This record gives sequence, structure tokens and C-alpha cells, in this order.
Amino acid sequence: MLSQKARPRLFFALALLGTALSAPVSSQTMKSGDVAVLASYFEIRGSDCLALRAPRVSITQAPRLGKASVMQTRGQSGSSGRCAYKAVPISQVVYQADRPGDDTLAWEVKYQDKALGTRRYSATVGITPGP
Repeated sequence: MLSQKARPRLFFALALLGTALSAPVSSQTMKSGDVAVLASYFEIRGSDCLALRAPRVSITQAPRLGKASVMQTRGQSGSSGRCAYKAVPISQVVYQADRPGDDTLAWEVKYQDKALGTRRYSATVGITPGP
């Protein structure tokens, strides 16, 4: 479970109804000590709205000025479509800002659906001095 300080900035729900919405993670600004969910991924088989296991996510480029981790949790699918508000297992990329500066990290997402395969993403985080 994320601490009270966790503030999701970007939420990407991929593979809803068996398709992927791929959007690059844009840069964002945080303060030292902040924790943010950079991306969230889940997979649903569209034909019967079966929630599949959370996609496998691995950090491929570790950040220099903070810490990145992958968390497994449960959540709900999006609010549209035939499988709206379905309970699903989710993989999240979580970033904790430590020192001021510009930081970059990258990760890879492996889906069960062979058509989706493996996708690669990256993010740039600007970190300002904390309070």
C-alpha cells in the first residue's frame, strides 16, 4: 500500500478489452521526498471481461536521483466500455524523488496477450528541493 504522500501523476491503463493504449510518459516535476505512481498496467481479455494477471514490469534503466520500484496491487479498470469498473490486478511503476535535478528512468512491460507483446517506456522527472 502506498503511503499518504503518494500522489499519482499519470495513470496509464493498458490492455483494456484486449487492446493497448500506448502513450509516452511525459515529463513531470516533483519535490524531493515526493512519491508518485508514474504508470499503471493491467490486462483484460475483452471477449469475456476476464481479468488476467498483472503484466510483468521490470525497470530497465534505474534512476540516478531517486528510487524506482514495481508494485503489485488491485484496482479497477476504466469507466468506459463493456468491462468498466472490473476488479483487476495491477502492476505500477512507483518513483520516489530523493535529490534535486533531472532524472530519467525506463521500464519494460510484458503482456500475456501475444499481440501486445513487450512494450518499453521511459519518463523524465524534474526534482525541485523539498520543503
